[in-house]
Formats: sequence, C-alpha cells, structure tokens
Amino acid sequence: MRKTIATLVLAAAIVNSRVARADEPARTRLDEGTVVSLALASHPTIDAARAGREAARSASAAADYARIPDLTVSARYSRLSSIPARFRTFGDAVFPQILDNLGVRAELSVPITDIFFTLAATARAAGHRSEAADLELTSTRAQIAYEAKVSFFTYASRTYAVANATELVHVAEGQVEEQKRKEAAGTAARNDVLPYETALDSARMGLAAARADAGAAEATLYSYVPSLRGQSFALPALDDLVRKVPLPAAAPETPVRIAALEAEKRAAESAHDATSFARLPRIAAYGIADLSAPSPRVFVLDRITAIPTWELGIRLEWSLSQATSGSAKASEARSQAEALGAKIVAARRTLLAEREGARAALTAAEERIRLAEGRVTRAKDLARARRGELAAGTALPLAVVVAEADVLRAKNEHVDAAIERALALAKIDFVDGRADTNGTKVEK
Repeated sequence: MRKTIATLVLAAAIVNSRVARADEPARTRLDEGTVVSLALASHPTIDAARAGREAARSASAAADYARIPDLTVSARYSRLSSIPARFRTFGDAVFPQILDNLGVRAELSVPITDIFFTLAATARAAGHRSEAADLELTSTRAQIAYEAKVSFFTYASRTYAVANATELVHVAEGQVEEQKRKEAAGTAARNDVLPYETALDSARMGLAAARADAGAAEATLYSYVPSLRGQSFALPALDDLVRKVPLPAAAPETPVRIAALEAEKRAAESAHDATSFARLPRIAAYGIADLSAPSPRVFVLDRITAIPTWELGIRLEWSLSQATSGSAKASEARSQAEALGAKIVAARRTLLAEREGARAALTAAEERIRLAEGRVTRAKDLARARRGELAAGTALPLAVVVAEADVLRAKNEHVDAAIERALALAKIDFVDGRADTNGTKVEK
C-alpha cells in the first residue's frame, strides 16, 4: 500500500472517542481476525472449492467401485403367437408348440485386465484428483484470508484518514477565522490571511479525496463480508492495529499451491497409464446361471418345464480403435502430465519470488518503522520549540502550523510503515498456505 495512509494516534483517539458517545448507536468491533473469520465462513469462492472437493471425492469413490465385478440379473416372460397345426405337421407327426416362455438369468463378469490395469490406474488418477481438490480448498481459503486482510487494513487506514482529514479541516478553519479576526482588527494584512485560506482549501480537497478512498475501501470490504453492510464499526486502537506480530515459521518444503499441482500431475500420469493399458486386449472371466422354460437346449417339449443351466468362460476382446484412438489418448495424457510438470517449475519460481519479495518488504518496513520513530520524536521536539518561540514572540504563527503539520506527516509515515509490515506478513501467510490469523493451517 503505497498511498499515504494518513493515520494518526490523534485520529484514532477521535474515532474511538466517538464510539463512546451515548447518543450514537452501538458499534460492532471490527478487527483483522473478525473480518477473516467472516470471510472464510461465507465466501462463495470457498463454497465452490468445497463443492469441488466433494465432487472429486465422489469421483474417486466411483472409480474404486468400478473395479467390483459386474453382476447382471434379468428376468423375462414372452408370449408367442400360435402356429396352425398344418405348418407344424411332418408326415404323421405334429410338433407341439409352447406359447409361454419364462426365464431368469444371472451373469457375473470379472474384467481381469481392466481390474488390475486400466481401472486400477483410473482409480489412482481419481484419488490424486481428490487429493488435489483437498489442497485446492486449503489454498483457496488462504487466498481469501489474505484478500480479506488486505481489505480490512485498507478500510481501516482510509477510515482513520477521513477522521484525520476532518480534524485538519477543523484546525485550518480555526486558523482562518483567527486570522480574519486579526485582519478585521487591523493587526494582520490580507496577504497574511491568504496562506491560511490556501491551507484550508488544501485540507478540504484532502478530505474529499480521503472520503472517496474510504468509500472504495468500504465497498471492497463488503464484497468479502456482506453481512457487515449497514453496521457502524469500532476499529481497534492504533497500537493494536499495527502491533508487531511474530515472524512466521520457515517456509514449508512444499507450499500448498505446489502440492496441489503435484497431485494433479500424479493424476495425469495415472491417466496416461490408464489410456496406455486400454490399448491392450481385454480379458474377462464370466459365469452365467440360467433358468428357462422352455430351455433353449431342449428342442421339443409339450409342456412348460424350467431347466437350470450354467456356463463358465473367458472372453478375449480387442478392436482396432483401441490401438488407434487409444494411442492418441495416451499421447494427450502424457502431454498433459508434461504441461503440469512445467507449471510446477513455474509456480515454484513464482512462489519463491513472492515470498522473497514479501520478506524484503517486511525488512524494509521494519527499517522504516525504526527511522519513523526517530523522525516523530524530532518533529515533536521541533514543534514544541516553535510553540515556545511563538510564546516568546520570536516566531510567526505560520511556523508553528508548519511544524505541527510535519509532526502529522511523521506519524503518518510511521503508521504507513507499520501497516506495510502487517501486509507483508499477510502475504507470507498466503504464500505458505496459512488461512487464519494465528499462522496455522485449517480445514484439512
């Protein structure tokens, strides 16, 4: 966040003091943890990732069940048309006819090659996709948590900026009124009033800009936590907002986003195995039990008699398309696995750069905090000295105003650096796959 945050201890006191007024409605305490918790509980992107995980788990279970031998049971009844006797006569013999046909058939098929090769590889691919979906949910939660943190810090800084800009307008108005009274009394010239009026115009323009920034930040915040819309908020004390939190632990060996891509790559490799095995001849063992009346193995009967029969066998199946389209599908799956391998390399480089950048920003922010603390102290000392000179008659009022404004700028820079440190910590949590504000992973 490069813009001047314009957040002051004085502004924080102003905002929080308004909360305590009895004539104002109660305000909802809003902090980083609250925003992150609400965003994680209701954001639709997380709901979509969770639904995707459940779909992947169901697909994995279906792929496992596909390896169970197939049992088919069927029953039939048919009524045949009657054939005149003259068409069933052979010499002196008249062949009987049976008009009713009944039967029950059960067939158990065991796809031997598919169970141990094609279907097994397909089940492994589905399992890896389920694993990737789990990791993708964790990664999505980390991303939403990071974005929610950024929206909160931006909203808080813009809110304090509005309070500070309002206070600056009030101070500038008081200075102009005082100078106009001196002009009316003849103790100040018009040229002495103009600098204060110019400062008031600048303060009013700054307030308008701060309100515009605050409106945009508020809209962004509501996109993550719409349940807060229409409420009044009490922001934490400034020291709590920019407090120094411990540095996160060392980066995980395999960040969540990388682990998800690696699981996808394993799924693609297993899919390649499945398509490769699909090109081989298929061998299946089967057993059939049949109870028919009449039985197809009895040629002449004159009554309904159910006869049980059974059959065992092995089928060998292969088609030319298994070699042609199967080879193309295997090549496609292999290319997909290679593409994912390249994405993993690119993602590792990106994550490494993001984490190193966040660490560099963190180091720079801490150095800025150290320098800003000294600058605030010296600016306060100078303002105190200018007030003393004004009381002694050796300094102009404008010199005091300039010194006081410099104190405000120094405090702004201090808070700006502190918030940049908080954002750098949030970015590190995101890169490492942490979704909450305590640096721990959630929702496995």
